[in-house]
Amino acid sequence: MVTESVEFKNSRGQRLAGRIQRSATVSRRGVIFSHGLFSSKDGYKITSLAKGIVDAGYTLLTYDFSFVGESGGDISRLSVLQEVNDLECAVRFFLDYGMDSVHLMGSSMGGAVTLLHAAEHPASISSLVLIATPVDLESLIIDNTDIRDVDALPDDGMTDLQGFLIANRFFKEIRKIDIRSAVKKIEIPALIIHGGLDTVVDISNARYCNEYLRGARELVIIDDGDHHLTRKEDMDCIRDNALRWFRRWDRD
Repeated sequence: MVTESVEFKNSRGQRLAGRIQRSATVSRRGVIFSHGLFSSKDGYKITSLAKGIVDAGYTLLTYDFSFVGESGGDISRLSVLQEVNDLECAVRFFLDYGMDSVHLMGSSMGGAVTLLHAAEHPASISSLVLIATPVDLESLIIDNTDIRDVDALPDDGMTDLQGFLIANRFFKEIRKIDIRSAVKKIEIPALIIHGGLDTVVDISNARYCNEYLRGARELVIIDDGDHHLTRKEDMDCIRDNALRWFRRWDRD
């Protein structure tokens, strides 16, 4: 497997650090993986899945969202909408690299970003794989912080989120993001994978996607899986189902 460090810029001119993994002969069938909230392109899930994806005949692009990892930006200025733009720039970069089309794979918040991107930019996207993906961001944040009234947060203040001080505009931005409506616009085929014991992103989020996505879709529930889905049996299930899904929707 060939590993190549790459970089590209987002709309703010920030450098985004990426990694392309491929066979010696570049496949023009691409997969882009978008990581979770405080993870990175070096997260356990995608580093464990990478070889299987490449061995199956795909070129894989992983990247750090702005604000984390090796990319430019400051974690305190976290923005979901900026991460959506980061993904848009990643797709454009990957197509310029030589991909004929790409499958998008997102985990947790990366799945939410994938949904928001897919609703507005369906061209060149063959399919989606959504892992432990939230559609109700506001409830997710409230359930995992001491925030009870987002409107009461001072505009120029900071609030702790999982040990990170994040600008309050992040929480106020989330209130304006309507992923539920985005889901109802998407016609791209989507595979939804969720742990039955997920206590971070309730399984009702996966069922919403399965009910309201407009294209072909399939829901795979790992009955005893948690939010992270990092056990060997979880990873095997994600890999096998994702590759099956990619092959089904590959474009000639």
